[in-house]
Amino acid sequence: MRHPLVEMACSKYYHKSHINEPLIIGKAISLEEKGFKENADKFVRNIEKYPHAFVLACLMDSGVDADAAWSIPYRACKELGTFEISDLYKIKEHQYIGMFSGEKKWHRYPIIKAKVFHDAVHKIVETKLMNGDASRIWADKPGSYDVVMRFIDFNGCGFKIANMASNILFRYFGVEFSDYSFIDIAPDVHTMRVFQRLGLTPYVKDTEIARIYTIVRARELNPEFPGLVDGLCWEVGREFCRPGKPKCENCPLGTFCEKVILEEINVWR
Repeated sequence: MRHPLVEMACSKYYHKSHINEPLIIGKAISLEEKGFKENADKFVRNIEKYPHAFVLACLMDSGVDADAAWSIPYRACKELGTFEISDLYKIKEHQYIGMFSGEKKWHRYPIIKAKVFHDAVHKIVETKLMNGDASRIWADKPGSYDVVMRFIDFNGCGFKIANMASNILFRYFGVEFSDYSFIDIAPDVHTMRVFQRLGLTPYVKDTEIARIYTIVRARELNPEFPGLVDGLCWEVGREFCRPGKPKCENCPLGTFCEKVILEEINVWR
C-alpha cells in the first residue's frame, strides 16, 4: 500500500498536471510588476521557440527567490532586444556580468551567475548533442537518467536543479520520458522540512545529511518516480508548513501528518 503522500502526489502532480499553471507565481505589488511577471512567465514557458530560456532559468534558480531567477531570461531579452541563441552566443562574458550587476542586480550572485549564463549559452551552441537547440536535451522520449545527467553537465547545475528541471518538464510541459526512476526529489528547505514534520525522516543538524535522508526516503516511497512528491512538498512547505508559524489547520497533509509537528510547536512555546 502506498504512503498517502504518494497517493496525493499521484492525483495532483501527474503528467501535464501543471500545463496551464504559471512558473512565476509570486504576488506583484503593482500593475507594472504584475505585467512584468506575466510576460516573463510566458517567455520562459515558450520552449518551442526558446527552449534555452527554460534551461537558463533553471540554472539561475539557486541562492535567490525562484521568481527572480525565472525572470532573468526575459530580462536578458529586454536588455539585448533578442533571445536567439546565435545572438546570445556573441555576447562576451564581461557583458553578461555588466547586465547582471547593474543598478538593480538580477541575482544575489551576479558575477557567478553571469558566468553560468554565458557558459550555458556556449555549451548549447557548441555541444554536438544540442548544436544550438536546447530542446534536444529532452527530445525523443529519452531515459530519465540521460536527461538528469545532461543538466548536471552544465556549469552551475547540481543535483537539485537537474532533478527539478526534469520534474518541471514532466508536469508543466508534458514532456515524456521512457522512464522516471532517476528523477529524484530536489531537496530544499521546504521539502526537507515537510519530510521531517511528516515523520518520514529524522531531524538532523547537518543539512547535507538531511538532504540525503530526504532523497533516499523519496526513493523508498515511490521507486518508479521518486521525484513525484517534490512539487507537492515544495508547495506545502512554502504555503503551509512554514518554519515558525505553520498553518497546520489548513494544511492538505494534515490528515496523515504525524504529531512530530506538535512536539516542535511545544518546544517553540
